[in-house]
Amino acid sequence: MHPTRTLLAFALAAACAPAFAGTPIHEVRAANRDVRVDVSNVKGSVTVSGWDKPEVAIGGTLGDGARKLAVTGDASHLRIKVEAPEQRSWFSWGADSRMGDTLLDIKVPREAEMKIEVISADVSLSGVAGRSLNVESVSGKQRIDSGAKEVEVESVSGDIEVAGKADRAHIETVSGNIRARGLGGRLKFETVSGDVDAENANYREVEAGTVSGDIELRGTPADGARIEVETMSGDLRLRLPATASMRIKASTFSGRIRSDFGKVEEADHGPGSSLDATIGDGAGQVRIETFSGDVDIRQQ
Repeated sequence: MHPTRTLLAFALAAACAPAFAGTPIHEVRAANRDVRVDVSNVKGSVTVSGWDKPEVAIGGTLGDGARKLAVTGDASHLRIKVEAPEQRSWFSWGADSRMGDTLLDIKVPREAEMKIEVISADVSLSGVAGRSLNVESVSGKQRIDSGAKEVEVESVSGDIEVAGKADRAHIETVSGNIRARGLGGRLKFETVSGDVDAENANYREVEAGTVSGDIELRGTPADGARIEVETMSGDLRLRLPATASMRIKASTFSGRIRSDFGKVEEADHGPGSSLDATIGDGAGQVRIETFSGDVDIRQQ
């Protein structure tokens, strides 16, 4: 083949090939034991793990088209941000084909306080038990295993999996599902169409609400615990241990109530049913309201 034609064919092949390669990231910063770390990424993933070193290490690859990885701040407060290319409009932010996935692999001191914000990126976090953890996402999946005392996780369409021993947790989605394990203290779960599956430990307060998603709650309530659940068309399944001490009040406009505790009363005219029952000395409170969803209360 003629040399010119060979070079032209090579150039065309290179131009048509997908650009998967990114720029390697190797950044290390000194950090306090309880450093606050803010992370922001648009596309790709964020993986965070705790370690015993007094530093924050950032690895991974910077996606093609990203402007740069900006690392600012000091040993008490570090900010890690993937800067996207200039956008022509707000609506194209996070979906720009000019920007490839950025994969961040970050190691932080175990007692670090974390705040993570992503658009279209998965989040995975483990081994971090600082004072607080805050994660906000639009469409990525979130897998959190943290010993943080306060946990707040929000997502629009991504699923959320949370495990840990938080004293206070607020987990919220629009269409994603929520799966929680081991959380205690004061808990709040909110979805629009996603399901909630939570097995909690020694909880003092649980609030849960959905529009069309189903809710299942299990676990061990503390003495005097309070449970409040509201749904529109979603079903509720509540499991209580035999040793629980609760006053249960449940009502539904057109759904059905089934319970191992007390006697369900059916409406004299029209649909609907209600339940007013006491377990033990009734120190705790359970209040359940649904419109058309069914309610199932069973001994755990």
